[in-house]
Amino acid sequence: MLCFGNGGSSTDAASLASLFAHPPQGIGIPARTLLDDAAVLTAVGNDVGFDRVFSRQIIALGRAGDVALGISTSGDSRNLLEAFREARRGEMLSIGIAGNGGGAMADADLDVLLVVDADSVHRIQETQAAVGFELWRLVVGHTEHR
Repeated sequence: MLCFGNGGSSTDAASLASLFAHPPQGIGIPARTLLDDAAVLTAVGNDVGFDRVFSRQIIALGRAGDVALGISTSGDSRNLLEAFREARRGEMLSIGIAGNGGGAMADADLDVLLVVDADSVHRIQETQAAVGFELWRLVVGHTEHR
C-alpha cells in the first residue's frame, strides 16, 4: 500500500501507512508513505514539478495489485490526481478519501472514493483520520477471519 497526501492529509497518510505496516498487534501488511524521502520529494518537485511528486513514486514503487491510497481535504490536489492516473496505468487499486464533496477526485477514475461531506477543514481532516482508522480496522477484521 502506498499512501500519500498534502499538508494535514500527509500526516494522516503517514499515520495510516504506519498503522497498516506496524499494527499494535498481529502481522502488518507492506505499506509506506510517499512522504518520507525528502530527497525524492524535493528532486521531483524541483526537476519535474510538484504535480508529479507522488506519480513518479507510484511508477517506481507500485506494482499491479498494490493499493494507492490518497487523502485530500479539498479533493482537488493535482499531485494526487496525477498519482491516481499512474496507479490506474499500473493496474493498482486506487482509493481516495476526500472532503469538499470529493472535489476533482469525484470525477477521477478511482476504484473507491470515500467522501467526507463537511464545510470545515478541521471536521474534514478529523473525519478522514477516523475513516482511515476504520478502513484499517475492517481490513484487519477481514484478514483475521480468513
